[in-house]
Amino acid sequence: MTASILVLNVGSSSLKFAAFARRSGGPKPILTGSFDENSDEGVVLRDSHGRDLPSLALSRRPERRALVLVLAERVRNELPGPLVVGHRVVHSGGRFVAPVALDKQAEVELRGFAPLAPLHQTANLDPVVWLRERFPDLPQLAVFDDAFHAGMPEVARRLPLPDDLAKGLRRHGFHGLSYASIARQMARLSKARCVVAVHLAGGASLCAMRDGESVDTTMGLTPLDGMMMGTRSGALDPGALLYLMKRDALAPEEMEEMLCRQSGLMGVSGISADLRDLFASGEVKAAQAIDLYCHLLTRHVGAMASSLGGLEALVFTGGAGQGQPEIRSRVCGRLGWLGLELDPAANARSSALVSTPNSRVEVWVLPAEEEAEIARAVDGYLEGSER
Repeated sequence: MTASILVLNVGSSSLKFAAFARRSGGPKPILTGSFDENSDEGVVLRDSHGRDLPSLALSRRPERRALVLVLAERVRNELPGPLVVGHRVVHSGGRFVAPVALDKQAEVELRGFAPLAPLHQTANLDPVVWLRERFPDLPQLAVFDDAFHAGMPEVARRLPLPDDLAKGLRRHGFHGLSYASIARQMARLSKARCVVAVHLAGGASLCAMRDGESVDTTMGLTPLDGMMMGTRSGALDPGALLYLMKRDALAPEEMEEMLCRQSGLMGVSGISADLRDLFASGEVKAAQAIDLYCHLLTRHVGAMASSLGGLEALVFTGGAGQGQPEIRSRVCGRLGWLGLELDPAANARSSALVSTPNSRVEVWVLPAEEEAEIARAVDGYLEGSER
């Protein structure tokens, strides 16, 4: 029996990880950590109680490959039994829902979807190669970020294009591991059936959930759609894109660079893609970027509530969703017409429940437990293979 699971959650500029021991009641977290390439903090490594652990034998700003290999070696040496690695993979291309063993054939197929997730897919899959080269017999599994949305109604998946052009193309939705964790937590915390979850981090999206299942979401065929993000534009008038391509003679690669890496908060402010930096700035353009972000976020909450036919709970998650009380305050202040009342003191503390007892809509602030969701998926796969 495989006894230990290492989870790798690789983003465009960060790497989150966790190690779990398999137990009869489900995977038990042993250590967690992260490395943000945009921060000077270095590699963070803690036990399951949040206490700092001895650091990895790495420089303060290691290359990703070195970090992944040193981490895998440490987990192999310190945790009991054989090891399996679970990787977050953003785009399944509509081919997979359940976890998939990452042999070379599966890896090649998944790399074929990189044009649909240029900031993520290659970054998700590169550690697979590094680990395979160092540990050829190490089992590795892909767990998919779009799988949570696989059951969305067909009308929510359809692209408004001619059939002959749209063949094979549909809305996928992403941040599914985050939303799966919110659905799991809300089932324990609340009786609300109609829930809009808001994931705010470097990427940003919203999901309309009924009884814990995805009904609609703001991201579409790619993680570029929907809400304005750190460096991504989110949804734009396609006519504006056509105009820019013609006016400036932009090639597809140049459009991709502009829309994925030079837009969003970074593009509007010209200062930073990080809300923390923008709130700390006294520049007018920083304030304008925050204003636009809150305006669009409120609009998307309304759209998701409409897809549900009502709203009983609003949940903020992700680094900015949990860490930015001012964003929650601004958005919820504009949703008062729904009977939503925010408790200012609870919101300032980022308590779990931040709405007042009289609010007709509950407002929650919950962690995005993506690594735990990956571990559960890997554990389920292994249980099936061990029967």
